[in-house]
Amino acid sequence: MELIKKTLPVDEANGWYLTNTISKPFTEEFKDEETGEIVTIERQETIIKRGVCLTPIDVSVLKENGITEVGVSNIPILGYQEKNLNLWETVLKTHSSEGDKKRSYIVTADSPAAAEQSISDWMQMNIKASFEIIKAAQVEYNKVIKMYETERDEYEEDGKHSVKWYKCQIYSIIGDYEETGTTRGAGSKNILIQAKDFEKAIEAVKAVLNRNEFDARYNTFKAMQELTVSEVFIPDESVSYYSENEI
Repeated sequence: MELIKKTLPVDEANGWYLTNTISKPFTEEFKDEETGEIVTIERQETIIKRGVCLTPIDVSVLKENGITEVGVSNIPILGYQEKNLNLWETVLKTHSSEGDKKRSYIVTADSPAAAEQSISDWMQMNIKASFEIIKAAQVEYNKVIKMYETERDEYEEDGKHSVKWYKCQIYSIIGDYEETGTTRGAGSKNILIQAKDFEKAIEAVKAVLNRNEFDARYNTFKAMQELTVSEVFIPDESVSYYSENEI
């Protein structure tokens, strides 16, 4: 059977299969017990999952939630392609009156040359020292997790504390392993996490992965290590943010 994919008005989508999970954004407010500040966290509530054959009831639910159009197919599409972020680690040596120092930055770029140019431009505007780029190598991460910037700024404002970057490797199983002992797929993933310490990095990964994962996915931590990365430059749309109130 030939696969047909199209976008239809919700009223015409009955009997078709959703090609994307439909979610509804909402916010939750938490009170920081230490500062008394009210922190707002954005979340997503799943309305209907991808691959579902829409019924008149589903159509009504979508309309009640303000959905007017949906992507559909004539055959259920259950798999999805995972794309690794095109990230480059650039290592620089800075020269100043305080001596030579090595700094590592991760940037988003299309090539080693573009990565070098990107970090060179940033260094010239932010670091008062001469520098040389000694390495630019592509690194693969399936997900980048960062603290909300307001929380990071509060933590670092005294100049005595700074957040750290960690590399987490997890092993994911997709299937009904707990019920039947079988799996449909498995593999390792690399995650880049920004956190105050090792323990909070682990909790941040758990919190973010539990937001929108499929019900039949099981994740096991394989390794966690602290990195000597000073900063990561990546577009917001490619980042999963978290608040310490979640962990």
